[in-house]
Amino acid sequence: MNNEEAALLSALRALRPRPPGPAVISALAHELAAPAPVRRPIFVWGAVGMALAACFLAAFYFLGATPLVTPVYELVRAEQPPAAIDLFDPVRLSDGSFVRPVRVRWSNQTQWEDRQTNTRLINYQPSEQFALIPLETY
Repeated sequence: MNNEEAALLSALRALRPRPPGPAVISALAHELAAPAPVRRPIFVWGAVGMALAACFLAAFYFLGATPLVTPVYELVRAEQPPAAIDLFDPVRLSDGSFVRPVRVRWSNQTQWEDRQTNTRLINYQPSEQFALIPLETY
């Protein structure tokens, strides 16, 4: 190490940071301060909710709104067509045994009807299952 480097290092060691000014300290204190909680009385919100409910009830009562009719669905038809079976070629597993892959597809369908409103609800549920059936070879 030469004299210039030693002088530079000693000058760097002698440097001390200046303390922050009052504007920086007040800005940091303002940013780090916890926000004051906003308190709203619960009874005010309850009163607003009750007033809105009263307005809606009065509107339905005075405007003569008909009550909602709940549909009454009855089962009209239920179907389950025959299942479709797909057999695939046998496959040899790593242990030397043979299996046959099989896929079975079927569907269930029900139809519901409401005679008052003449509406129908059709529930269609397709299903599929895949299986491996072990084969015995001699």
